[in-house]
Amino acid sequence: MKKGHRRNGDMWINIKRSWGGFSRGADFNENLTIGEFVDRVVRDVSTEEGFQDFQEGWYVEVQSFRKALDADEHTEMLKERFDGGETVHAKVFNEYGQALTYTFGLGWH
Repeated sequence: MKKGHRRNGDMWINIKRSWGGFSRGADFNENLTIGEFVDRVVRDVSTEEGFQDFQEGWYVEVQSFRKALDADEHTEMLKERFDGGETVHAKVFNEYGQALTYTFGLGWH
């Protein structure tokens, strides 16, 4: 029996932006691989304010239960890891591995 927030093959997952202190949810197809899911989350958050100032070497890491999801994982499917309704965390790191936050008008720090 499927649990969580699912509808027509999609599941709702919240994405907490660590740099902004807020979450937004979205529907994702439950048959995506973990790598495809990570790519879509990164693409989604990269359209937000501040990413036009993204520096070379910086990266977005998508985490679940405080562990990074592997963008190169192309065998495990989303439905095998999540039930729907969970929250993943998108975090921005600089080239030295330090977490960054974003303040509107002030930029990344």
